[in-house]
Amino acid sequence: MKTKKLIEKLQELDPEGEMDCCVGNTDIFTIGIEPSYYDGCKQILIRDEDNPYYNVIGAKITSKGYKLCIDFLSVKDALWENSELPIEYDDYTERYYKENYDKIREEVREFEKELENDRHKNI
Repeated sequence: MKTKKLIEKLQELDPEGEMDCCVGNTDIFTIGIEPSYYDGCKQILIRDEDNPYYNVIGAKITSKGYKLCIDFLSVKDALWENSELPIEYDDYTERYYKENYDKIREEVREFEKELENDRHKNI
């Protein structure tokens, strides 16, 4: 998708520009421009614009040009960067998500302890 089309669609869906954006339920972390070959060549789907349903009719993979990269960072990944990261929950998510994230937080803390123990052993 071209940036012009992406911006047009975003403005159509959220004219006020106040909604949170996510990729597969994950928050967008950074946006930047990279050469098309960077971190794997650019993959483009060729579409039949007249088909409103599944419209992929081909693909193109290229190392030429540039690409606008939208990177995301999940809560799980953020916990691996900071095991003490505060997480806010609503009633529903506290009931169904908190336990899982608490387990991840504990895994990270255990891993950090192991790293610290290994560091002391090698001094």
